[in-house]
Amino acid sequence: MQYKKIDCNTYTIHTIKTDKFKNCTMEVIFRKGIKKDEITKFNFLADMLNMSNKNYKTRREVVLKLESLYNATFRSSTSRVGNSYIINFITSFLNPKYCEEDYLDDVLDFSFDMLLNPNVKNEEFDNRTFNIIRNRLEAEINSLKENAVRYALRRCMINMDENSPISFNGSGYLNDLEKITPSNLYGAYKQLLKEFKCDIYIIGDLDMDYVIEKIGKAFTLDVVKDYTLKLYNKCEARNKPQVVKEDSDYEQSSLIMVYSTNDLNKRERDIGIHLYNMIFGAGSLNCKLSKSLREENSLCYSCSSMYNKYDNTLIVYAGIDSSSYDLSVKLVKKAMKDMVSGKITEEEIENNKLQLISSVKANLDMPGAIINNYLFHDLDKVPLLEERIELIKSITKKELVEVAKKIKLNIIYLLKEKGE
Repeated sequence: MQYKKIDCNTYTIHTIKTDKFKNCTMEVIFRKGIKKDEITKFNFLADMLNMSNKNYKTRREVVLKLESLYNATFRSSTSRVGNSYIINFITSFLNPKYCEEDYLDDVLDFSFDMLLNPNVKNEEFDNRTFNIIRNRLEAEINSLKENAVRYALRRCMINMDENSPISFNGSGYLNDLEKITPSNLYGAYKQLLKEFKCDIYIIGDLDMDYVIEKIGKAFTLDVVKDYTLKLYNKCEARNKPQVVKEDSDYEQSSLIMVYSTNDLNKRERDIGIHLYNMIFGAGSLNCKLSKSLREENSLCYSCSSMYNKYDNTLIVYAGIDSSSYDLSVKLVKKAMKDMVSGKITEEEIENNKLQLISSVKANLDMPGAIINNYLFHDLDKVPLLEERIELIKSITKKELVEVAKKIKLNIIYLLKEKGE
């Protein structure tokens, strides 16, 4: 793969030339520091810009246009990464060498037309589309309680630090949704262009010099954003873990234990803790959590651990009966203590290295994963996928123990089942 980065003053183009895929992918990525009261409106805006524009006034017209472009796709997504709020507009299209001569121009013109020519009249978004998206967002926000695990995680993070982005609801908030109008949503659109940093990533077997020239003509932003975004949240370690228990109407209790990982160095954050996490709780049914809680003691239906790098957290989840709360907590702590004391076999290390390397190799077959890797290589010097494989191979047992010593328990949260 040949990577090139071009500074266009108000945005940056990143090209990744490869003949590995028959399709090409372009992602226009907007990002800025996250604010709780802005999540809902920008989620709304991302959906709005994905649905229609002045030239294609309904979703049906957009779909018909995409079909005429050999079933190209255009979609939006929003996410929080640490302290950053990110909006992606993603176009996937056939390699132009299989199509007519002007196909690439048509695809790029369509994509930027969707972004720069919204369905707006008198500085208000189209009311019909607005109401469709509003109803969908309302249903999505209300659906949080339908999923016991998602709800328990949100309640845990709110109890841990309600003012931190760690606790924010990525779907948004009903009270903020009620304040959004077609007019102030257009204000959010202008804010997007004015305040968000913008990067464009494009991957495929393309004449990248031509692509760069074409994007420069099709896409213009007026404002230079020269601020630096802070990526990491800090999950403050406690001298004594906070313990919170709350009631619910669910049939099963959810146990969540959040560990702080603030003190890891760069190699440990980028590589070491991922292997640690596989061995501890995120790997196969042979991981330490699964063996201890499920196999040996039959305490839970499901258990796992998840590392959130930019939140500096390692999260343990187990679906349990509340009557087994004390033993479950004890066994999670014991599994963590075993990692600290080096009770890790060479077989565990090698098997999980193979599993981790396999997942990295799978990412090499996904254009979106490659773009994501280059994005965070640019933002945070994250190793590229090929380099990551070699780094995983080099991790030692001693390094895993050092990682374990730096992980501190922050909060133990139990969302109790119905009737407790």
